[in-house]
Amino acid sequence: MNRFQPIKHSETECRFCDFLTPLSKHAPVDTPWLLGASYAAFVSIGALVPGWSLIVPKNHKINLTEDYTRTDFWNFVESAARILKDQYGDFSIFEHGAFNFDSQTSCGTGHAHLHMVPLSFSLFEEAQAFDKTLRWEKCLASQISEKSKNSEYLYVADHFQGEHTQGNICLLTKETSQFFRKVIATKLGIPDSYDYKKSKMLDITLQSFETLSSNGWNSLKNTRSA
Repeated sequence: MNRFQPIKHSETECRFCDFLTPLSKHAPVDTPWLLGASYAAFVSIGALVPGWSLIVPKNHKINLTEDYTRTDFWNFVESAARILKDQYGDFSIFEHGAFNFDSQTSCGTGHAHLHMVPLSFSLFEEAQAFDKTLRWEKCLASQISEKSKNSEYLYVADHFQGEHTQGNICLLTKETSQFFRKVIATKLGIPDSYDYKKSKMLDITLQSFETLSSNGWNSLKNTRSA
């Protein structure tokens, strides 16, 4: 079983729920490189840059609006962020905030996830330049639930500051698929490689998994022995 073969649940089909199930057999890249009580960190299939990671809640949900107000969410993200920054430097975060499992905004993955992407440029500035019709508003991550007003949204922040992270939110008027992937691919000069289903970038993904998993499990061991 892998990320492109969803299993059926009582309410929906979800790939993430499958490889978060202990008895499920899946590929190494579908194994968490950091695992907590309520969240897991995975490398991203279709990683256009090394270290591209996803923070995934264990409980099935469509977006992270509620999680942004939870202390345990930020504690886990901060643990992953320390490892990611140590290995790959500064990173941006983003979410394609869907409100329906089958929305194009969920990018074919109807299970909430936060992207953490090491980048040498401002993802927000590039997003603004990529589509000048979009309207952005400054927003603390903890305000997303209030600001989104039950609308699908894009959220991006270039400077991670834990629960105090401030970024920008854009309320969508129509479903929008893989927006930030398109922005990053265009900036990198490989615009046709944005689609993670067609351009899986498994060499980058596997290398990132090896680097992050070794550091992730070492971090977990040190925490337990402290």
